[in-house]
Amino acid sequence: MVRVTGNFTSESPLSPELYQNLSAAFEQGWADPKKLSQSAAKAAILRNQSLENIGNRLGIRPDCIEVLGEPALGYYLAIGGLLRTESHFLYSAIDKGKVRAISRSHTGDCKELPVSTDGLIQMGETAPKDSVLCLQLANGETGVMQDGAKLINNLIHNEALIAVDATTSGPRVELPERWDTALFDARSWNGPAGLAILAINNDAAYTYPLPRIAPIKSPGTYSLPLLITAAMALESFAEINPGLRQYLISKLSQVEGVAVIAPHSRAINNVLSFIVSGFSGEYLVRELAAQGIDIDSGSACNPADLQPSHVLAAMGYPTEGHLRATLHHGMTEADIDSLVNALTKATHSSRN
Repeated sequence: MVRVTGNFTSESPLSPELYQNLSAAFEQGWADPKKLSQSAAKAAILRNQSLENIGNRLGIRPDCIEVLGEPALGYYLAIGGLLRTESHFLYSAIDKGKVRAISRSHTGDCKELPVSTDGLIQMGETAPKDSVLCLQLANGETGVMQDGAKLINNLIHNEALIAVDATTSGPRVELPERWDTALFDARSWNGPAGLAILAINNDAAYTYPLPRIAPIKSPGTYSLPLLITAAMALESFAEINPGLRQYLISKLSQVEGVAVIAPHSRAINNVLSFIVSGFSGEYLVRELAAQGIDIDSGSACNPADLQPSHVLAAMGYPTEGHLRATLHHGMTEADIDSLVNALTKATHSSRN
């Protein structure tokens, strides 16, 4: 097996410091913080400190926070908690598959909002006042950021509810002034997998959408050590060099047959998609892996079977030859050069 010298996939290992913190968190945070024992009291202190730190960094009140042990469930809780039988559900063509799945099961009217070739959501006609809008702050395949305030203002009706998808943007993009629920994934700030934050800003509009007996807002099942580690990761989170993405764009533009997706759109610094004409994404992934470079291809919603990207299709781009690069903290221009050189070698040998 070839040694990996460049990891451009969406996953990355915990830093050595966080790994040590995670081990310590398992030693200290094993008790149920809802109980009355001394160990439980200590666990409750750790939980409350973690929630306060997370709230401060994400710009949300700690008492708004619900912790989820299954991030995928968060989409249904964040959106389904606002939807009523008669609600109009608005979502975009570039939303994640879990959001689109909700539209298929919703009994009320649903509208898929188109996007431009730049990846920007087109609101079009104003929505009815009893609407729920799923607002994606940044796309997980292209990195393109939405103008949340502008989209919300186009709704006109103050009664419309906003479910914010911040699972990709995390702390990189501030929440809009108006929002009712917001979903975050700890992986977006280099925290551990298996932990999400659901923020509920409008208790009056939110109803737990799953069967329940007690008045709850979330299942309440999550790993306290993961929460502690996620809070520590968020405390130490630092943006990557903002010029690194632009450097990658400039280098890719010099490679024959490569087209960067929405290169001029406002985007988060760590995600980029591009098309290599004349090749399949799977072929390129394997060729780059043989040179020690790991990278993603296909839809971010279905990475296991390399399904074509519905995001690129919605933007009007071809889906064949699609590669997704994620830039991680600590990367340099030399890492970018290694990726581009490996890509050039893989495509040049086949074209010639």
